[in-house]
Amino acid sequence: MNKLLLAFLWVFTLAIAYWYGMTQKMESDRLSVNRSEVTNLSKTTVKPDTPAPNTLSKIGKSSVSSEDTVQVNNITPVQEVEVETRDSITDRLASGNPVVRMQAFAELLKNPTEDNIANAIEAYDKLPEGTSRFSELRLLTFSWAQVNPQGAMKWVKSLDGFEQRIGTSSIMDSWARNNSDEAIAWAKENFDGGEGSENPYFVGIISGMAENNLVGATDLMSELPYGRVRGRAASILFEQTWKKGEDVSMHWAENLPEGSLQNFAYREIGEKIAREDLGRAVEWVDNMEESQVKTAVSEDVAEIWARKNPVDAAQWVANMPEGEARSESMEEVVSQWARKDPTATAEWLNQFPSGELMDEPIQRFVREVVRDDPEIAMTWAEAIVNEERKERTVTEVKKVAERLAQKKEAQANGDPQQNTNPREGGGRPRGGPPGSSPK
Repeated sequence: MNKLLLAFLWVFTLAIAYWYGMTQKMESDRLSVNRSEVTNLSKTTVKPDTPAPNTLSKIGKSSVSSEDTVQVNNITPVQEVEVETRDSITDRLASGNPVVRMQAFAELLKNPTEDNIANAIEAYDKLPEGTSRFSELRLLTFSWAQVNPQGAMKWVKSLDGFEQRIGTSSIMDSWARNNSDEAIAWAKENFDGGEGSENPYFVGIISGMAENNLVGATDLMSELPYGRVRGRAASILFEQTWKKGEDVSMHWAENLPEGSLQNFAYREIGEKIAREDLGRAVEWVDNMEESQVKTAVSEDVAEIWARKNPVDAAQWVANMPEGEARSESMEEVVSQWARKDPTATAEWLNQFPSGELMDEPIQRFVREVVRDDPEIAMTWAEAIVNEERKERTVTEVKKVAERLAQKKEAQANGDPQQNTNPREGGGRPRGGPPGSSPK
């Protein structure tokens, strides 16, 4: 009897468990269906005419097709999107994330209407001062200048210092892309400097013209007086040509006026090639005739090579024919090598006979070793041939020696020791100046 009772209870328990499991599964399936229907509802085309269901349960039970429409709280979906977008831009303009902020500025200023410009100015004024908002300033002024460059310039004049210079350059860049003649005329009329002075407006103008009128931009740059403005303009133009290919840069350099501008262009090309393919740059220099261009290019190639391997660079320079190109290249080798091994550098220099073409490399060596060994530096300084250069270099060595002696005395008297920056490797350089040892 007891066994039958126990069996009955066991079967009854299994039945209850099975019934409970089935009810839970049915409830789960029902919720899954509702969620699926709600998800499908969110993907349907929404129109403003059809009233919304009253409750979520009704939505879950309804059959919603792609033609169904919904209106919520009497606001059409289009209106909601517009409100959300406007609020989103306002929030993003003030975001602490610079990427988010820049995207918002770009979105707002894509259409530079008066309202959008005003909103951008308001957002810009609320940003923390400093370099962190310079990108927004460039974007604001560039966009504004597309529709009203003079109005943009009037606003920029109210800014201070570096912001005014950045904004001005951006405006002139943008203006010159649309109407370079008008921008040039304005720049000349509004420049306060006298004739022959550097007009800073032309940096931005040349940058803008370079995009679609490289020849005109180059002619304008070539007419500028020698100075910082022309140098910056030349750098901008070179980078524009290099983006178009090495052949374009070469052609551009060939057609520049001989002298500092052409030398600069070839130096830039030589440096670019040397960083990509040092062997090809060396071969290019070796095939050049002795000239200012060769001097300019070989100097940069020697510097790049000496940074990597001063011993090999020194061997290449030593095999150059005597002349200005070798002298300038030796300076770069000495500058890099003496910091690592002044002894080897001194021995290498001593291979060459004395002469004025050796004065500059020797002077560079003196300046590299004087803080570690003023006595050796003085010995080499006195070997300089040009009397004016020798006197100037000797005076420099004496001043450094005096400061070192004062520091040593202060340390002996117990004064706090100052930080030093000892040279790497080498130690005391051996070997006298050129001509002091027999060949």
